[in-house]
Amino acid sequence: MTARYTYEDRLRDHYQAYQLLKRNLRITFVKEIIKTISQNDLRNIYRLIHQKKPLSGQIPLVTAIPQSRESFLYLALFGSLYQCTSQVDPKSQIDVSALVFAWDLFCKTFPTHIREKRPYGKIRPANFNEAWVIAQGIRQGLVELQYCTSCRHNYVIIHRNRFRPVCQICELEKIKKNSKHSFLS
Repeated sequence: MTARYTYEDRLRDHYQAYQLLKRNLRITFVKEIIKTISQNDLRNIYRLIHQKKPLSGQIPLVTAIPQSRESFLYLALFGSLYQCTSQVDPKSQIDVSALVFAWDLFCKTFPTHIREKRPYGKIRPANFNEAWVIAQGIRQGLVELQYCTSCRHNYVIIHRNRFRPVCQICELEKIKKNSKHSFLS
C-alpha cells in the first residue's frame, strides 16, 4: 500500500501525525489527512506519546461548540488566526501547519482556559479536536468568517446553530446597553 508514496510523503506524514497526535487529535481525524500510516499504527504512536489509549466517544459537532454569545468572540479569533496563516484556501482543504500554528498561538493567548475534558468554559475551541472541527466546518461551508462594518471586527457564523447569524460582538453590546437602560429606569 505505501509503495506508491515517496519517502518524502511518508516522512511528512509521520511528522504531521506526530504534531496532530501530541495535541490529542482523535485518530479518525488524523486518518483523514494521513494516508501512509495505518490506523493501528496511529493508535500505537498515540499510546507512545501519551502513555494511554486514544480518546474515544462522540466526535464534537461544529453546531454544538458555541454555548454562549461570548464563545463566538473566541471562535472568531481562532478562525481569523487559522485563515490568516493558511497557505491554501481553507474552504477547499485543511492546512495542518496553519491549524497547528493557530492552535498553539491560541493556547498561548489563553493558557489557563484550554481544557481537554468537560466542563468547558466560554473560551472555545476548548481543545484541539474542537479546533479541527472548526477547520472542517470552514472547509465544508458550515462555518464562515465575516467582517462587521459596524464594529470592524471579524465574526463567526455557524450555520444550523441556535444563535442568529449576526455579529455577536454587536449583539453583546446591544444587550449591555439594554441592561443599562433597564437598570436606570
